[in-house]
Amino acid sequence: MGINKKIGLFFCFCLTSCYFGANESSEEIINNYYLAKWDENTWISYCKDIDRIFDIEKIIIGHNVFAVGNNEDFIIAKQHPCENNDLHFMDYDSLKPNRNITNYIIIETRNDGCKLHSFNNEKDYNNERIRFGIPKSLVYQFYDNELE
Repeated sequence: MGINKKIGLFFCFCLTSCYFGANESSEEIINNYYLAKWDENTWISYCKDIDRIFDIEKIIIGHNVFAVGNNEDFIIAKQHPCENNDLHFMDYDSLKPNRNITNYIIIETRNDGCKLHSFNNEKDYNNERIRFGIPKSLVYQFYDNELE
């Protein structure tokens, strides 16, 4: 391989090296709802185009999601909000979770669209689960013990 080709390959690698460190992944939960992961953080995104699930306007539950379960009609989740209350998305200095607060979330997946219910205490969340008929047997299939 000639020196020009080596320099060209090195230059291309330098241009894309930030992308290689991203560690981005996703998996569909159900009906266009995705568990989107970027490095050590997890979001829930609602999008009909998998290529756009990391777009800010598609994120319905911000970072620090640590528990997700679902059946055909509902997604249940737990999330710690960030210590930084300012609007932000990928400012890594701002992503530190406030473990003193847990948000409990129910997402209705029965109809096309996104209907989200959020509670800041477990009692209200459990009462709403009963009202919606969400069985106690519905457990969290994704659980991040380190973030809990």
